Amino acid sequence: MTWKRDARAGFTLIEALASLVLTTMLFGGLALYTGTWLPHWQGIIARGGQEDTVAVVLDRMVEDLEAAQPSYAKSQGTAVVDFTGHISEVTFVRQALGYEPRAGLDEVTYLVGRDGARAALIRARRDYGTGENGDRDEDEDGEELPLLRGDLKLSFGYAGPDGDLSPEWASRNRMPSLVRIEISGSSPRPWRQWAYARLRVDLPARCGAADALAPCLQRYGNGS
Repeated sequence: MTWKRDARAGFTLIEALASLVLTTMLFGGLALYTGTWLPHWQGIIARGGQEDTVAVVLDRMVEDLEAAQPSYAKSQGTAVVDFTGHISEVTFVRQALGYEPRAGLDEVTYLVGRDGARAALIRARRDYGTGENGDRDEDEDGEELPLLRGDLKLSFGYAGPDGDLSPEWASRNRMPSLVRIEISGSSPRPWRQWAYARLRVDLPARCGAADALAPCLQRYGNGS
């Protein structure tokens, strides 16, 4: 006698167990693949977000430096450009961003300092002015704004009309023509990004007068 299986019958126990084993193997393989791939993907996203943030900070620094003014302060009775450039820090004067009490000039410094317990790239600002005798007048009003936090290194390079970059800007008679800005770090792996700021003004405004141009070029033309 031949037995025929009913077409309406369901899975047998063996078929159900085999399906369960295959499904377990499939999801186990997917979990193993995802566990290996997901951290790399998260790292890529994190690095992309970090690069975008650093690019925005570099853009802000470039805009700030390109607006730097050759404001003069007196040092031992001699008028000098108020621009200080070191390899890890830069200080310059620019037009203040604001109206009424915020109109005028700001002294801006970029450096790596501390924001609480963490290292941070900081934009420090304070009001700037000159007294009746041309002496520098420092006010207490200001702020320190952390732009980036983490294990960072900030470095600058400065170039005069000759275009040669130097880690220090020693001239007290004129502004640099070009400033190279580099931000680097070591987490999650070594990275660095850089940008160049081409200063719009590197000579005092009085050099624009016809009778002052030749003396200005003679005094400031060599970048000394």
